[in-house]
Amino acid sequence: MPAVSPEFRVFLKKYRIEFIIAAVISIIMMEMSFSFSHQALVDFIKNEAVRNVYNWILFILTALMFLLALISYPKIYKFKILLSAYALAAFFIVYLGISVIRPEALNVMGFTMDFWRDGSRFSLKFLSTLLDVNLLIVVLSRSSINYNKGKNIAITAFFVNILLCFVALILIEGNYYVAWPDKTGFLRFTGAFVYFFNKYALAANLVIFAVMAVLSVFNIEEEHNYGSIIMAIAVMNFYILIAIMSQPNGDGYYKYKYMLLLMDLLIIVGIFVHWMSCLNHKAHYDPLLKIYNRQHMDAIISGLADIKLGNDFSVFMCDIDHFKNVNDTYGHAAGDDVLFKVAQVIRDTSLPEGVVCRYGGEEIIVFVRDRIGEEAFMKAEKIRKAVKKESVKTRSKSIKVTMSIGVASTRKGLDDIGKMIKTADDNVYKAKKRGRDRVVAE
Repeated sequence: MPAVSPEFRVFLKKYRIEFIIAAVISIIMMEMSFSFSHQALVDFIKNEAVRNVYNWILFILTALMFLLALISYPKIYKFKILLSAYALAAFFIVYLGISVIRPEALNVMGFTMDFWRDGSRFSLKFLSTLLDVNLLIVVLSRSSINYNKGKNIAITAFFVNILLCFVALILIEGNYYVAWPDKTGFLRFTGAFVYFFNKYALAANLVIFAVMAVLSVFNIEEEHNYGSIIMAIAVMNFYILIAIMSQPNGDGYYKYKYMLLLMDLLIIVGIFVHWMSCLNHKAHYDPLLKIYNRQHMDAIISGLADIKLGNDFSVFMCDIDHFKNVNDTYGHAAGDDVLFKVAQVIRDTSLPEGVVCRYGGEEIIVFVRDRIGEEAFMKAEKIRKAVKKESVKTRSKSIKVTMSIGVASTRKGLDDIGKMIKTADDNVYKAKKRGRDRVVAE
């Protein structure tokens, strides 16, 4: 069996694949449970007392999910969390509404409002499809947005979802007739809508799901990822859609109900984990350069940061040549652009062995696992060449810079770290005295 490449392991870590795995395991466990205890699970959920408890549990979990998103938003300003919470809240509220309140044959303004007339469980399929559309919008949305604008968009999305569900489940399905081709006007329209929706719902959801999967892979957030959490919910949602379409009045309906609880639990865990990840990011990342900050570097030096450097590792001290001239010539905004671009080049080139931190000013320090001596020198050369090759476009100008790098290596682990940093720093000055744009490892 071929070994997993370091680059792929880095991707899996950034993507947070564990949420997708949790969703798949939940589906497998659901199928196994119904295989071994089918009748017991069906009888359990059919029990009147259990149904009442189930609805309360689902309501409490939904309220907890929504509250968690509202509390986290002013602390981390992640719009995707807020939008997904409002969309999921609308989904669960409508589901509870049509599960608990059944206005069978209730006549309002000429509409019968019997939304359980369609035996294909149109209402549940429509809810899952609408949720899929919402999840796709979340994946497409920006992670951060203006605070008040984000709240307004999320609230609007909530009420749009409620309105769409009212139109589809009350006015349309509530007036659906099996013999719809014989009807005229609105009744014929409702029948045609339900018929064509039932026919093409699975294909439409498959397309939406595939687009989400691709976008979630190619739009991974830099420091952490919420797209995988959305994809985990999408996986579970697609599963219950298939279940309800294949057996609308059989096991599919009961699998739908059981899986909703797991979906609620998963999004609660996902929001909480993402919240903690964002807080950790704020504490340990430089907001300008998008790399680790000095505080995280100190944690590495003291052994508090779990990055597993081991005994054999190297330290690179990287300093941009003539950076003051960049600020004086092009302005500090251009200087910030150059700093950011250089930091990203260093970070990308250092992976997977390197951990990159801002040391101070334009100096960046890199801790490189399992590279000492000649291997460390070649890695530093690779970074230097990558920086030299890059050009930073700022307004109408293109700026190119070079970098001097000092290297120090050890076989003694963190016991030698203070001396290593001083040696690497001294080697930077030697590189500058020898003409800059070079690596010195002495």
